[in-house]
Amino acid sequence: MAQENYIIDTQLPLELDFKALKAEGLAYIQKHSSNEWTNLNPSDPGVTILEQLCYAFTELGYCANFPIKDILTDKNGDLTVDNQFYLPQNILTTSPITVNDYTKYIIDQIVSVKNVVITPSFLEFPFINGYYTVYLLLDPNEKDTTTTDTSDSNKATENETFYLLNSCRNVGELFLKPIVLAPKEYTITGNLVLESDADFDSVMSEIIQNINAYIFPDVVQTGYDKLKDEGIATNDIFNGPTLDNGWISSESIQPKKDSIQAFEITKLIQEVTGVQSVSGISFMLNQETCTTPATCNINEILTFNFSQSLLNEADASNLQISTQGKSLNASLNTSLMDELAMMQQSSSQVNEVAAVQMAPTVPSGKYREITSYYSIQNTFPEAYAVGLNATNDSMPAYQIAQSRQLKGYLSLFDQVLSNQFAQLANIDKLFSFKNAITGAPADLEHYNNIKTPEQKANPAYPAPFEVFSPTYFYQSLYESVPNAAPLLRDNSIFNFGPVSESDATLAHKSWLAYQDDPYNSYMYGLLVYSEDNTVNLQRRNDLLDHLLARHGESPLILDTLIYGTVYSGDFLKDRVIIKSIYLQNLALLSYNRTKAYNSIGALLLNDFTLTITAELINELESNKSFETIEATSLLTNTASETQQQIATSIATYRARKMLYDILTKNYKQEGYFETNRINEEEKITQLDSLNYTTISLKLGMLLTLKPFYINFVQDSLDYDPGTKTTNEISLLREQSELAIWLLTERKGMIAIETNLLLQSGSFQIYIEEDATCYCLSPILNYVDFITLSTVLNTPPSQDIVSYINKTYPNYTLTTIDDPSTLDNVTFTTIENTTYNWTATVSWENDQGAQNTMSITDPFLANTLLWIFPNYIPELANLDWQHRLSYFMDSQLPIQTTACPMYASADNLKTVIPQYVTWFNANIYSTTTQNIDEVAVTKAAADLITTLKQVSNNPAPTNA
Repeated sequence: MAQENYIIDTQLPLELDFKALKAEGLAYIQKHSSNEWTNLNPSDPGVTILEQLCYAFTELGYCANFPIKDILTDKNGDLTVDNQFYLPQNILTTSPITVNDYTKYIIDQIVSVKNVVITPSFLEFPFINGYYTVYLLLDPNEKDTTTTDTSDSNKATENETFYLLNSCRNVGELFLKPIVLAPKEYTITGNLVLESDADFDSVMSEIIQNINAYIFPDVVQTGYDKLKDEGIATNDIFNGPTLDNGWISSESIQPKKDSIQAFEITKLIQEVTGVQSVSGISFMLNQETCTTPATCNINEILTFNFSQSLLNEADASNLQISTQGKSLNASLNTSLMDELAMMQQSSSQVNEVAAVQMAPTVPSGKYREITSYYSIQNTFPEAYAVGLNATNDSMPAYQIAQSRQLKGYLSLFDQVLSNQFAQLANIDKLFSFKNAITGAPADLEHYNNIKTPEQKANPAYPAPFEVFSPTYFYQSLYESVPNAAPLLRDNSIFNFGPVSESDATLAHKSWLAYQDDPYNSYMYGLLVYSEDNTVNLQRRNDLLDHLLARHGESPLILDTLIYGTVYSGDFLKDRVIIKSIYLQNLALLSYNRTKAYNSIGALLLNDFTLTITAELINELESNKSFETIEATSLLTNTASETQQQIATSIATYRARKMLYDILTKNYKQEGYFETNRINEEEKITQLDSLNYTTISLKLGMLLTLKPFYINFVQDSLDYDPGTKTTNEISLLREQSELAIWLLTERKGMIAIETNLLLQSGSFQIYIEEDATCYCLSPILNYVDFITLSTVLNTPPSQDIVSYINKTYPNYTLTTIDDPSTLDNVTFTTIENTTYNWTATVSWENDQGAQNTMSITDPFLANTLLWIFPNYIPELANLDWQHRLSYFMDSQLPIQTTACPMYASADNLKTVIPQYVTWFNANIYSTTTQNIDEVAVTKAAADLITTLKQVSNNPAPTNA
């Protein structure tokens, strides 16, 4: 049956109700025209104009009532979401933070890992927020085909997991090398009776699956749609890391059982379809009957070998299988039993994730050409002579003048209405993270379309229509208003050409040239009329505040942090710039909010610092094609170059490019056309999140380190000859060289985790009771120190000395003859005991010198160390230092503290090569899959010596 369509007589909203709009207009006229306008009948021209406007308003109201998905759909039919909205799977997820997060991430990313056990330990030391021991349960269906050696395969998985964990490690955290769970194998004795029609292979594979799932339940990955159907909230589905193979609910992650009673196994077997009865279940370990439950250590996994349990029919110590009184042990083929169980288990998981839907479907809309405006002049009665064919050259001049006079009056309404359609069509730009660059997008698009590729590559003038972050949009009336040319100022400016062309041809060409000219009086007038910098900036700031609040960010906090920035010199414009940049990068900053850099897998650093000379300055200032010349000369690698030489070439190019941009004032342009460049330069990539601690990236962005440094270099190299001494010039160039290195290699500052410095140290523990002081031998590495520290913080008994001697037979406690040697060391009381304890940490450098300090040394009192140059004027400003303090209070992750340090040029000349050496020494070797611990220790020894000197420097202050 055909569907019936009909109109329901209901009250329309005001914007769609012609009669209501006309009534309001007439009421307004009566209120404000007094007795001057008395004829309000349809015959009055003023009422006719009002009616035409009301019809146009209903069209605008109709478009405004389109679904938002239609308004945001572009010409290609795609929904505009980039830089408008963050999809839930991108903004609700976070880099792993909790134990469950890490568990999900490992299972999803490491194919050979079936399940994970992570045991966290938390200490009171400020330099470490926690360390984790990780145990892996491997999937027997995912075997390494490149090797037959199980230990090699396990080691490869351990290394892969270790690298993954370090790529998502949080600030101040430490992951010990993962360990594959070792199977602790039991056999089962007892009697199992099957139903007469039961299939042995099916029954036994299900029994094995049930027991394995009971010991350590499988983690199931599934789709967003299925979890949503189960009633799980979207926030909960995406609460955790981004996964590639399906989402994992927290309820799916269950602990490993390290102890199982016989009755539990009995119950599991009894629940299997096809089992008639089961009795006398007990366990055997190493062919000996167990009188206790089956147990394993934390680094082991309980397994029950059914193939071994069914080997011998006559042996009463085995599991006896029977059906209808007949024993089946002798006739059983057990060789494929375990394999069948694993295959069925794997198949169930594959089916679960085969058609997984990872995210909600993005709505699809219908493209609406909202900017297409139909002028009210087209709908007037012919008597008004304002339509397309209303006038011609044969008409008297006064009639043409009357027509144009009325058209000019009506065009004011047309312009306002057309602008409103443009405003609605560009709602995506109004609520975009990126600042718009023009209030006339359609006209700019036309301008670009008529340019040849050569004209686009070599523009003769600055781009037209462009302003800084418009919030009011407009468009020309060239196509919409009939016969608009005579109404526009200077419309005949292009009315010239060969004398052989007719006046009509010249007029037509002139009109086309006028429309194509983005600098004509009409378009300039529209721009000036529509743009008010103060209004636009305040409106744009309010819109960005709204977008920030929608993403849980406080605009007031950001206003405090970005106060005093120097992007443009305009206070409100700087707010708009930084808030826009921050929103564009919010997905990565939010996802990696607490993440540290990948200390074993970051890109290698280069300590090359550019030597600035008068000759280099002259060369770069006169270089008109830097990109081509420099890239060709410095980045052309040859087969004979080493990796180090290639890296140095790249570092040289980057430093020279930075200096070139500074010298040519590329960073000092305060015009309206720098938005896209700033967006690109400040974009944070996924690679940045591996090479930098996220909180440091956030600091550099919000506290605007880069403009400070660039201004300093510009001022340092731009001086009047004769006003500075040779020594002053040399110092300024040296400071500029170091500032450029900090910008190109470290985004403005050196950030060091104290935890990483300590990992290469050697620890000596001391325990005292009354006047007796003990020294623990041997000297411990970092992991052993952290492990023993956990014990000392939560002692199991009153007698610590006896406990250590008993629990750690390899450790010895020796009485110190002269405890006064530890007078300057602070001891910590061991709770509920009469003991105190402390430790020292030391490093040995290349020369054999020891650098030793107490673990309670103020140098180790923070999770992060931030090193800034002390000669940048803005960093010596108390306002900036207050902003930095506020940043640390409001933005640092919980339990994380940071210490800003200020280094002189002499300090930085020492720190930079030491820091680069230490940083690179921590990176995993691609050949040995290991770290050169000796090299790390020696590099740390030198670096810490210099850092302690820097830590004693006072914060710079402006005189």
